[in-house]
Amino acid sequence: MDHAIGPRRWREQRWVIDSVLRTDGLEWDQPRVAYTLRPMGVDATPDFRLAQSRIHKFADMVPVFTELAERRERLARAATNPVTARENFFHAALLYVTAEWPIWRDGPDLVALDDRKNACYQAYAELADHHVERVEIPFDGGVIPAWFHLPPGYAGGPLPTVLSCGGMDAPKELNVNLYGDKFLERGFAVLAFDGPGQGEAPVRGVKFTPTAWIEAGEKIVAWCRQRAEVDSARIVGFGLSFGSYWMSQIAATQPALQGSAVGLVCHEPGCHMIFEMASPSFKARYMWMSGLEHDEGAFDKMAQQIDLRPLIVQMSAPWLVIAGDEDELSPVEHSYDLARQCPAPAPMLVYQQGRHALSLPTPSVALGPNWVTYAADWLLDRVQDQPAEDVVDYVLPSGQIERRPHPKEIDAA
Repeated sequence: MDHAIGPRRWREQRWVIDSVLRTDGLEWDQPRVAYTLRPMGVDATPDFRLAQSRIHKFADMVPVFTELAERRERLARAATNPVTARENFFHAALLYVTAEWPIWRDGPDLVALDDRKNACYQAYAELADHHVERVEIPFDGGVIPAWFHLPPGYAGGPLPTVLSCGGMDAPKELNVNLYGDKFLERGFAVLAFDGPGQGEAPVRGVKFTPTAWIEAGEKIVAWCRQRAEVDSARIVGFGLSFGSYWMSQIAATQPALQGSAVGLVCHEPGCHMIFEMASPSFKARYMWMSGLEHDEGAFDKMAQQIDLRPLIVQMSAPWLVIAGDEDELSPVEHSYDLARQCPAPAPMLVYQQGRHALSLPTPSVALGPNWVTYAADWLLDRVQDQPAEDVVDYVLPSGQIERRPHPKEIDAA
């Protein structure tokens, strides 16, 4: 066993990471600014511009983002207008989230940051323009932490509900926008949660295993069935990045879901591209998420079990896949293969030259349909009992959609 923390490639190539970070900035491994700004809104742009100007090596990230979060928290606590306080508490929470990301070891410093994030998000929840409630679902000696959102103006009765998870770097606080959220605006309730190994869960001791999300899905759906606000006949799932894998695990094993939409895919069996070819930061974090940060060999064996192929044949509800056809973390052919094997309708929205995050200025992404809007509308159709079809909507650089044959149709021909 190697007692050093993280993969060998991360430890040996830190000088390369610091050099690339100085030239490419905060987004050397992924567009973290874009996906964090999406829920925060344009008012948070100055925070990230300042961070980009001050961060010149990996070790700068925690102190710089902590300082920015503390500033927002001070502004919130000093505010006399509740709307001003609300916005600054929300921004503070998400900046604390960003400060937590580079810490890939258990310890009191990480717990302290997470406590401050939770305190700010709870303060936001008490001032929000809609109902926001802290939820802790018992799981494996710990909890699955979540925030339960009801749409503005909720007046009672059961609602269609989205189970929402981000990826390995996008915890639950990033899943619902401060204003104008795509799902809340369509009348959904949203349970934004951190599953095993993700976000807050590993900070509190709930680590990833290849089957943990299947077990967590059972607990989450059971919780939903106990809530009067949730229409248990109209539950759907939404997962992004590694959440595209985790939410698919839940959807394949929870027939109560009426459908699921997953995007920014991580579908390669064994995850060779993301763990061995991409920035070593991905593997370093996932080793900690799995409780294997000291044993790269054990992690490599475990990673071979990350494979949706045995589960996809159990999928009974429609499954939408949103991807770029030049995804650098998970080759898109693996998503096409899963759609081909899925017994339920498995439509796809594919962006030409789209990369993993679908937020870089690729013409098809910039000019084509907003993929979150597309997913929200598609999931709304599912809870309204509209039939789903096996289609591939391929987005061209012009932004136009070209309807292409589905892998099942190609096989049948």
